[in-house]
Amino acid sequence: MDLQAAADLRTAYQFCPVRDRPLRGQTPDEDRWLQILATGVPDPIAAAGLPPQTLWGNPGPASILELPAALPQPWVARRPAVPPGESTRVELGDSVIHIWTPATDQPLEQLPVVISFDGGSWLRIGITATFANLVADRVVPPFVAVLIESIKGSVERGPTRIQSLTHPDQFVDFVLAELLPYLRTSYPVTSDPNRTVLAGQSLGGLAALHVAAVAPDRIGWVIGQSAALWWPGDESGGLPGAAVIAAYEEAGPRSPQFFLEVGSQEGDLLTENHRFRDVLQASGHAVSFREYRGGHDLACWRGGLADGIIAALQ
Repeated sequence: MDLQAAADLRTAYQFCPVRDRPLRGQTPDEDRWLQILATGVPDPIAAAGLPPQTLWGNPGPASILELPAALPQPWVARRPAVPPGESTRVELGDSVIHIWTPATDQPLEQLPVVISFDGGSWLRIGITATFANLVADRVVPPFVAVLIESIKGSVERGPTRIQSLTHPDQFVDFVLAELLPYLRTSYPVTSDPNRTVLAGQSLGGLAALHVAAVAPDRIGWVIGQSAALWWPGDESGGLPGAAVIAAYEEAGPRSPQFFLEVGSQEGDLLTENHRFRDVLQASGHAVSFREYRGGHDLACWRGGLADGIIAALQ
């Protein structure tokens, strides 16, 4: 078999052995694909990988393929000489967040804050090492990071996560009425919107973009990674991606700034993110946009989150 890949590709992968019947010339239906994905195992000779419960369709670990021209990710690996900072788990009612603070003597109220949805996945891949490395290398000032693990009892996958990230009465209320007031009274972090960054991936990206649209006086920067702008919404108040795009057709007196990225292999999601970029540019919003060679993948997003933080805070 002749397999070729672009020199700038990065992707997580597993080997999925199919022993019961061949697939050559066939297109499995969804149930069959799920059965195949469930058999996946990591590559035993791969140099890099992702831990368990980070790849869709299979709870096990995955390997990472990084070709020579892939976007650099210099801040991913934990460095023994870099102070790791401190992480604290906090329960806000039936929601859970994790707050990372850097090793610094600066008062917290002087520090910018970076908030991200899907915090459980980020913690699992060790994203706080990236935060510490960024600060240690002085590419950004010290900052506080907030990783949202759950909103109003949601779990990492399945219907409750979808509900919590697509229904504004859940995620908007949580971020604006619960999370930000807590951070600014209990820690406290900055109240300057230009130093308040909200990040999200997939449905989390959709949610982050919507929060910034309704509260540009509180969120000054958005990092959107593979934002699910194709999302159709639902009949019970679910937010469609088209409505988020439409909300930015005009630039307001205070408009957030954007770092957006999307994978070249993401189909309709790629198309809608290009459309969103065009809307932002036409309406005068400040936007940095890039298309990386890859898919819907934490192996790609972990480097993109670092680059987005640099864009927002440098």
